[in-house]
Amino acid sequence: MAKWAKPYRQAHLVKLFVLYGNRCLLGDPICPHPDHYLYHKPKVVTVGKATQLPCHDRDGNPLRDAHGNAKTITVYKPVKAVIHKAVVCRLYELKAGEAIAHWQADDRAQALAEWLAEQRQIHCLGERGRTKGEFNAIAKDIWFAEQPLHYIEGLGVSGLTFRPFAKVRLASSYVVLFVDIADALRGESKNQRRKAIRYGKPLPQEIQKAIGLECSKAIRDYRR
Repeated sequence: MAKWAKPYRQAHLVKLFVLYGNRCLLGDPICPHPDHYLYHKPKVVTVGKATQLPCHDRDGNPLRDAHGNAKTITVYKPVKAVIHKAVVCRLYELKAGEAIAHWQADDRAQALAEWLAEQRQIHCLGERGRTKGEFNAIAKDIWFAEQPLHYIEGLGVSGLTFRPFAKVRLASSYVVLFVDIADALRGESKNQRRKAIRYGKPLPQEIQKAIGLECSKAIRDYRR
């Protein structure tokens, strides 16, 4: 089966057949004219175009014949041209071919986008901060020393335990940990916890430090 033949696309082809069925290219259901089933399909080809160029000797002087006329040489340059080839088809086949060509173009674009995203993930460092320019020795040591060991990507509530958790990504890694932060949020009201988890409202500095400590403990336990 072709790669583009996904179930919803096959269903669309069925709808096209119901709409157009055995109709001619002009849309008539019963057409007695054979030429109404001829589709002149355009095609881009490369052909040679004759061009006359003057002849010169080694010194660059134009060459002439016995009658004094300038000598020329015929050179064929490749150029693009559009030709039309007559193909027998129905209106459904024409519509289906256009839809399939559109789907194939979408699949190629998506495959290219996925490949580019994969290359970016492979070649990036996974760190935040400066990505252009050069560091001297001291600035490089300071920059690496200031890099956090983890990033908190969001807060949520577990659907199994109904306890709040923090989604934590380890630096320079694709590892993600879900850390229980119920003890760190114990001092906050229910309304404040709901606003922080659902709408991303900032928490007090003390609560953020407590959450950071819980995340650091969980990362140390994970790396043991």
